[in-house]
Amino acid sequence: MRIIKPGALHRGDIIGVCSPGSAPASDHDLSRGIAYLERLGYRVELGKHLRFKRGYLAGSDAQRASDVNDLFANRKVKAIFTARGGYGSHRILPLLNYPVIKRNPKILVGYSDITALQLALMAKVGLVTYSGPMVAAEMAAGFGGSAEEWFWRCLTSASALPSMRAKVLRRGRRKLEGRNQHARTAGRLIGGNLSVVAASVGTPYFPRMSTPILLLEEIDERPYRIDRMLQQMLLAGAFDRARGVVLGSFVDCRPAKGKPSLTLRQVFLDTFAGFNFPVLEGVRYGHVKNSLTMPLGVRVRLNASRGQIAFLESAVS
Repeated sequence: MRIIKPGALHRGDIIGVCSPGSAPASDHDLSRGIAYLERLGYRVELGKHLRFKRGYLAGSDAQRASDVNDLFANRKVKAIFTARGGYGSHRILPLLNYPVIKRNPKILVGYSDITALQLALMAKVGLVTYSGPMVAAEMAAGFGGSAEEWFWRCLTSASALPSMRAKVLRRGRRKLEGRNQHARTAGRLIGGNLSVVAASVGTPYFPRMSTPILLLEEIDERPYRIDRMLQQMLLAGAFDRARGVVLGSFVDCRPAKGKPSLTLRQVFLDTFAGFNFPVLEGVRYGHVKNSLTMPLGVRVRLNASRGQIAFLESAVS
């Protein structure tokens, strides 16, 4: 698979805003997020149907898909930021114009439900995308601090991001030259929200990569549901070629009160018991305040001896 890395973003560039899934929770939130971008010196182009609503969707499937297609086709637009996640990105995947997107690669930012779109763009185009803050969510709520600095460095710098610290859930072992050694392994980072990743496995919109490192996070799911999603991925062979797994935040993923349950740690250990790759956890990523943006599709190295994730290349070209 040929990987395409979009160009870096510069002050004064036009950023397109659309909602591939659900509509922004309020026009106030959307306006605050747009104002944030404009204060930083960017110009904003809104998708034609951004404020449309159809139940839990931001307009019809055709309308949401046309916003994505139009913003990619618009050569003046240098990046596309999603307004929010919610639900619905899976529904537009067959309607996207992948040849046009491939001819016009650009930055795409979002997370949660937007994971479906990011996986599809990697599978169909090989496009590096960015699992990060959304306009009517984090950018509207006072985005700042180290997460803000990390985000803009990710999109504007030709240098690789700094290494991340992580906890080691499983060290992993592999055989090298007849000796068992602690795994230090490299691969391309793919993934995002676990429920969306699991729902994409087995479809034409899930990347088939030779050396993936799976990145996973979740919110508001019981441990048995996390278990079911991971087992679905395991049975579908999603981990067979994996070089490692990185676990972000699993927010409010607790057992129901008074009911028997495995812990999340037990679920993870059971799932990955048959594999030799390392599993790192505790990364500040996902549905958590000050989440760190992850460039999906770039090469990273996991060091299970040091509990470290190293980015081996820049996130943009």
